[in-house]
Amino acid sequence: MKWCNAIVLIFNFLIQGWAQDSTAVDQSVEVVQISGMVVTGDSLAPLAYATVFRSRDLRGTMTDVNGFFSIPALAGDTITVSSVGYLTQAFTVPADLELPRMNVVQPLGRDTVALEEAFIYPWPTRERFREEFLQLQLSPDAFMVGQERLDPAALYDRLMEVGRDGEEVYSYTVQQQAQENAYAGQLPPINVFNPIAWAKFIDAVRNGSLRR
Repeated sequence: MKWCNAIVLIFNFLIQGWAQDSTAVDQSVEVVQISGMVVTGDSLAPLAYATVFRSRDLRGTMTDVNGFFSIPALAGDTITVSSVGYLTQAFTVPADLELPRMNVVQPLGRDTVALEEAFIYPWPTRERFREEFLQLQLSPDAFMVGQERLDPAALYDRLMEVGRDGEEVYSYTVQQQAQENAYAGQLPPINVFNPIAWAKFIDAVRNGSLRR
């Protein structure tokens, strides 16, 4: 029984000694509050949701939508900043700071990855394509039908029936608005006396586009 009490007393004494030593070490190390922004290296725009962590214990934080972050660290720690699509950067916390805080603006350069050229074919090999193409057994009638559908005149007629697409309508509207703004407060020019308009009219009569 006496041996058990002695062992318990020695164990408690060792635990108290270790606790005092660890407390003394923690009090001797200075904690530095690091605050700053992570920006892009080309335009210095704020980089949101970038990872900022201490390399010592792999614990950290993320930047907000404005690229701001704040993290505590010890003097001499290495702070690593990374983000998808950007080169990883790191900096060391100085040990000779006058105040227990530090402001940082960390730029990250873009990580450009050049991929090799790739060719994608519907068939694995040219021989396979030749075999399947010959198995189609296209008749001359089918060939003539395809040529008729590719007739430039027929394609032009169908294109005129379709009308303008969204891009053409937008361009025409913007041109009309620009012309109205240019001649705001005054009479627009009369194309009857415009030689450029007469030249366009003559060209339209010659090539037949005026009839359409």
